[in-house]
This record gives sequence, C-alpha cells and structure tokens, in this order.
Amino acid sequence: MPKVKEPTKPKLPEIAHIHHFLTAGVSRSANDELNKIRENIIANMTNYNETHFNDVEYGGHWRNIHEKFMKEIPLLCPEPYTRFTITHKGGMSKNYDFIVSFLDEADKEIKDVKLEFKHNNDDVTNLPQFLELYDKDCKDRYDICSVSYGDFSYDNYLDKYLACDNEITEPKPEKEIYLKNVYDIKYKHPFFKQLYDKRDNKKREKLTIVRESYVDYLSKYSSSFKFDKLTEKLRETQKGKIYLLWDCVNFHIHSIDNVENINIVGIKENTMKGACFDIVVDNFQYDIGVRLNWGNNGGICNPRWKFAYINKK
Repeated sequence: MPKVKEPTKPKLPEIAHIHHFLTAGVSRSANDELNKIRENIIANMTNYNETHFNDVEYGGHWRNIHEKFMKEIPLLCPEPYTRFTITHKGGMSKNYDFIVSFLDEADKEIKDVKLEFKHNNDDVTNLPQFLELYDKDCKDRYDICSVSYGDFSYDNYLDKYLACDNEITEPKPEKEIYLKNVYDIKYKHPFFKQLYDKRDNKKREKLTIVRESYVDYLSKYSSSFKFDKLTEKLRETQKGKIYLLWDCVNFHIHSIDNVENINIVGIKENTMKGACFDIVVDNFQYDIGVRLNWGNNGGICNPRWKFAYINKK
C-alpha cells in the first residue's frame, strides 16, 4: 500500500476550550459553534503537549479526556499498527466527521475508519438523527416521493399561513421562485425575510397550520414512498461508519453493523403521529424513526427529513 500523506495539522484549540467537553450544551445556534470547537479538539488529539496537560486550571481535564480517547481508539483497529492519524472531514458533503488512519512502521496505511463524533450521548438510539435529507432531494435526487412536502405545502397551506398575519405585505412568489429560495437559511429573498421577521406574530396559529400540513401530506403520500430508494441512500451514507460518543464523562465506541444487508419493509403500523412515523427494517439491529420538519423556523425555511435509529419493539 502507498505511504500515507500526513494530514495538515489543524490549529491547536485554546486551552480553555476543553471546558466545552464538560457541559451538555446550550442553544442550538450556539451549539453548532461549540461542536466545531469540540471537533477541532478531537482532530488534534495526537498533537497536544505539556502546554495543555500542565495548565493550572484546565490541565487535569486535558489529561483525563486525552487518556480516555487514547484508550478507545485502538478498539477501531484489531490489527497491529504503529500509530494513527486523524483527519477532519466534517461538512455538508460528508456523512462523517473524521477519517482515522492506522499506519504500520513504514507509515503505510493498514486501515481507514470513518468516525462520527456525537457530544453528550452514550447510545445511537438517543441521537436526534443520524441522517438528514433536504425535502427537495427526497423527490428530485433520491426519488423517495413523487410529491415533495415543499410542493405540497406551497399548494395547500402557504395561503393559510399568510392569512394568519396581516403584517406580511410582501407578495407571495410564484411557485418556482418559492421553491428556489425556501432552502436559503439566510432569508435573502424579501418574501422569506419578511416571513422570518414576522415569525412571532400569531405564532400559535401558524404552528397549528404547519402541524396540519404534516398530517395532511403524510396521509396522502406516505403509502407511495419508495423505500427501496431510501435503502440505497442509507447503505451509501452509513456503511463503514463508526460512532464516537462522548457523554461528558466517558467515550463510547458504537459500530453500525450489516448496513449493506438492510431491507426496509415499510411503515410500522400505528406509528404515524403528526410529522413522525417509524419504518420496519429487516436484517439490521435497529428500526428507523422518520420526522418531517422545517429546519429553520416552522413554515418558513428548509423543509427536510430526519432519520433516527430506534430500538426494535
């Protein structure tokens, strides 16, 4: 095997940043930034020195977390190895956070592991989701559904939403313009900017309409969902991925087995509730929970589907 090119070392975290490993989390928007800090700490686990370990205030935390991390990583590679490297791969285009490369004495690669890091968790069934798909992609890219929720919402519920709030004065865009801009989480289009600015007006009424839209959409279209297409996507994104879970005290390694053999049977009976339903999966250790939601402000921006591992019952 060819010699592995040493990954570029990320900038070392500030010493006080280790504090963010010790707390469960804060608001969602702030937690996104804190997760970047935590991932940078993981990416640098092989680079720390006495500056971090001997710090008067935080040195004990650095030593403790580093020691526990170094005890878990060998479990990822049963074959003999000399050292390992960690390369940060997170981002929208990836379905995992890191590649851990195990190397022999000649620095040749023995094994690569896709590692997904999750904070404040000790079991994959407690994760809010393991996969998110844009609603438009479920129709246009993956062919899971024939009508997207965004299409349906525009045709059947957007007028009801707008009628709730007479302070919304921007004209309703044509459908093509609406669907082009509904995924822009910066709300650059004036219509979506005003929806965002007025999001707290008649909030309860708006939320009721959004909830009705979920139920109506799923009642009409869930029976025609193409789960074989979803199966392909799950195999593609989850095969070979291992979870590194941190519960604010200890690390836990969790492998997802037999993804290549999964078979989605269909929607589990009596599980359709609001925007959620469960699907039965054969040849796999978990079933899967599905939730349809607006990623950024209900009824305004970023409709998407979220998938979570759930225990079989």
